[in-house]
Amino acid sequence: MKHGDNRRKKRIRSRLSFSGWMYVLLCLLVGMAAVNSNNNVLFLITSLLLSLLFLSGLIALYNVSGLRVQAVGRDILTSNEPGTIMLRIQNTKRFPALVLQAGLEDQRALLPVIGPGRHKDIFISWTPPFRGQPPLPPVRLASSFPFGFVLRGGLFDPGKGPVVAPGPLGASARSLMAREQPRSHTFRTQGSAEWQGIRRYRPGESRAAIVWRRLDWSMPAMGMDISRWPAHSFSSEHAASLVMDWEDPAYAHLDTEKRLALFRSILDRALQEYSPWELRLPGRQISGHPGADPFYALQALALMEPLPGQEAG
Repeated sequence: MKHGDNRRKKRIRSRLSFSGWMYVLLCLLVGMAAVNSNNNVLFLITSLLLSLLFLSGLIALYNVSGLRVQAVGRDILTSNEPGTIMLRIQNTKRFPALVLQAGLEDQRALLPVIGPGRHKDIFISWTPPFRGQPPLPPVRLASSFPFGFVLRGGLFDPGKGPVVAPGPLGASARSLMAREQPRSHTFRTQGSAEWQGIRRYRPGESRAAIVWRRLDWSMPAMGMDISRWPAHSFSSEHAASLVMDWEDPAYAHLDTEKRLALFRSILDRALQEYSPWELRLPGRQISGHPGADPFYALQALALMEPLPGQEAG
């Protein structure tokens, strides 16, 4: 089967639940009693019990048939960190699918009903193993409706997974940045210190930048979180940017993955400090102002070639 077909990846299997085994044992006992006593009523009860068991398996099989699974959403995850993905379960049948169990690895979700021709979205936690667009594990869909005696289930291919950005280096980034080599991770441009507007206060800077008249002390959170205080913004602040240059000789000693992880650390630092940033990759340049959405920068870091696994190939 081709990747991304969204259909069943393996044939649907069935097994008896614990209550199903108890039910089969009950059928055997009633059947043995019917044979020993030659009682027509017991034979009728045995037939009815076996019919219910067959009906349970048939309905459970129908519930997991005609389903499609697709990973949707444009959120960018971080490698080796838990993230949330959205899976869309679509019912292509003419009748509703009832009481479905959806699972991805050790995560589980319950879907009470999916109407005919409709879909349900579920959110499941997943930890991507590496950056890029790693394939998602198969999604297991199962049903034991209506009596819980027979569990029918199969593995479904969810298609392409979300884009995964490299994780930051964290504490080890400091040692890499501390090497005594010239670096151009910051640059400045000339400009007058003109007033640009209001921004958020950066913890640790001078209190002279705070716009005291705009503080709303009626909000309890305002007095507890100083990072929410308003502050003056001047053009000189926008002149200093954090630059991540792929061709910088200072990063030549780092392989692809470590260099990308270092750039992710610098980008996170710029976002945390509300600083302008610029990402320079081969054939692509992305810049952002304080508070800008780093989506395209994270996407560029995630899809930078060679992707994990290509170097060995």
